[in-house]
Amino acid sequence: MAITLGSIIDQIRNRCDLIHSEFITDDEITTYVNYSIGELYGLLVNSFGGTYFGTSADLDVVSAGTETTQILPDNLYKVLGVDLYLSGPVSNPNNRIVLSPFNFNERNRANALNLYGYATQWATNYRYNIFNQKLLIQPPASGPLQLKVWYVPQAPTFLIAVPLDYTQTFTNNATLNGWLEYVIVDVSIKCKTKEETDASTFIRAKALLTERIQNEAQNRDIGSPAVVSDIYAPGTVTDSGWGWTNGNYGGSGWTY
Repeated sequence: MAITLGSIIDQIRNRCDLIHSEFITDDEITTYVNYSIGELYGLLVNSFGGTYFGTSADLDVVSAGTETTQILPDNLYKVLGVDLYLSGPVSNPNNRIVLSPFNFNERNRANALNLYGYATQWATNYRYNIFNQKLLIQPPASGPLQLKVWYVPQAPTFLIAVPLDYTQTFTNNATLNGWLEYVIVDVSIKCKTKEETDASTFIRAKALLTERIQNEAQNRDIGSPAVVSDIYAPGTVTDSGWGWTNGNYGGSGWTY
């Protein structure tokens, strides 16, 4: 069910007894709501994982000499994983292989070993690292690459404009809608704090809601809970030690 900004503001004013008060404007309340949505969003993501709100984007990477980089989507919050497209149509998921990350202190390791990028259906020595708003790829690509980045987008926000659009909806995401009470309680704390009145009731309510979210949000698939990744399945085999040199295997990092 779509919940409008106007409905949220009305609920907050009712809770805080601000129906006939202009001490806190609707614009201010909307700003508080945006902060609280972000806090709830982060709480859900860190309690369970980004698959609550996950999405993906296809990126075309251009080889750039000794360093291969790609700017990540503007709305990125956290990366969930990176796939490399092999030959064939990108619409076919069978043409993808999972990339593993590398530690930032390993950023020149492939260069020092004179390695170049290698990928087949069963193995790859390409790895990635998130640096600022870029994706670093090592070893350097000898040509263009196509990647699929799975990521958590930034939390949704309400637009604050003149005049304020009260018909904006909270979000179409059922997970956030299910925890709207957290947003209302948290904004009520902010309103009470500005009024310099007692917010202890809302503070206690927020603590209980936080504990409940952390307990209930951890696993949405109770029938088949998350397990350790199967590193031996097709499409997940990697040369995690960057052991390919000039097309020949010469390292100890091979996983199979």
